[in-house]
Amino acid sequence: MDKNKSDLSENREKLEDEIKQAVQTGDDIRDAVRRITLKALNQGKLNTKEVQQVVSAVVKGASEGAVNQGLKSKDSLLSAVSGLDDALSWVAEASKLALEEAAGDIKTFAKQDVKKITDDLLVLEDIYLETLKRVAKESNKLIGSTLNNIERHARDSGTAVGRQTTEIVNMLNYQLGENLSETVAAGSDSALKLASQLSYAAAGFLDGIAQTLESKLKTTSLKNKK
Repeated sequence: MDKNKSDLSENREKLEDEIKQAVQTGDDIRDAVRRITLKALNQGKLNTKEVQQVVSAVVKGASEGAVNQGLKSKDSLLSAVSGLDDALSWVAEASKLALEEAAGDIKTFAKQDVKKITDDLLVLEDIYLETLKRVAKESNKLIGSTLNNIERHARDSGTAVGRQTTEIVNMLNYQLGENLSETVAAGSDSALKLASQLSYAAAGFLDGIAQTLESKLKTTSLKNKK
């Protein structure tokens, strides 16, 4: 097996196990899943493929952790996927910050460049919902039913990541609109190159966000103990 593929598989298994343990422990599941997910996502490159792999591992791990919890599994799963939803919202925010930073260095973006980036943002909610549906099919009756109910409710009432990405995309289109170039940039892979560059920058911003949230969580925990 290719070493990179082996490493990816090992990382996904480790992530699944971390999420599984967090759900089984039952302490602040939502915060724990959000923290673990953010940590997994800020390693290296933050792109759609990486997000898909992490989301899949998180939902699988949560399902495995809840499988022997009986009726409690519903609350555990809801907390876990809510933590995942929170994390994906921060992914969108990190991507926005990376694009805004790049806009300060690049006087004009080609329209297809920005479209590629905003499309990647808008697909985050689809990744989240489709993963819930797919893992539901692979799970036992109780877990599958719970995941399907969560997915249906999320589609009907909306998700945190869906609301966040829509707001960010509208804001970016407004902010960058005047600077968008009608000219098609040289090279058919121009948008992909820009997206790749931004994915590394976004991972850096996400790391900073994760550290800030972790610090706030620790401060709140210390205050509650006093």
